[in-house]
Amino acid sequence: MEKVKLQGRLALARRWAAIALLPAALNARAGLDSDAALPNGMQRYVIPMSDCAVEFVAKAGGYADLAEPSPSLFGYFRHNNHYPKDRYDRALHFSISCHAGAAKEICPKLMKAYRGVDKAHARDIQFRQLGELNPRYYSEAYIETWSAIAPPRPRTLAFCMGDEHRAVMSENGDVLLGYDPREITETRGKPVLKRSEHALPDVLAIIRSMRFVPDPTPKQDNR
Repeated sequence: MEKVKLQGRLALARRWAAIALLPAALNARAGLDSDAALPNGMQRYVIPMSDCAVEFVAKAGGYADLAEPSPSLFGYFRHNNHYPKDRYDRALHFSISCHAGAAKEICPKLMKAYRGVDKAHARDIQFRQLGELNPRYYSEAYIETWSAIAPPRPRTLAFCMGDEHRAVMSENGDVLLGYDPREITETRGKPVLKRSEHALPDVLAIIRSMRFVPDPTPKQDNR
């Protein structure tokens, strides 16, 4: 009987300890989304698209800006030495475009080509859909292997994300995750190679950190 009571008291103590630690855990998570100090080797970037400026956190040493030549609705991020030991590509890079309107309505239209992939082709390119990429916004993403070129074939991620006012969409070949050295017939029924998606954790972390911010440059008064 005493043993049962002791176990009950220990369980209660563990629950109270977990409750006591909860605010600290929530504050730590909030710190990643605020202006608190970032982990070593990381920095904040802003792609200054008009009415659609996007801030995110990524490895230090890269650069983000508007695409040139283009209007201010296209921007990019590039880090030329993100993967210094990579055999095929040391860089991590992506470009995005901005679209006005509610993301829940716009993204399905922008990603229509991905949504319509038939099952047979999806099997060949090891196609899969991802959702809920960012806790702040509506989002959807798709991963596939390019089938129109010889191996090693790029494996890329396309995404669309936004709120009730605007959405951003990946452009220019989407986000490179890695390369698949196999022929299409060798991939059927086989798991995706880890090296073919080696950039995926970093890419998902960047997308999770994204948030819309006020335009960093004031608009000109044309009166």
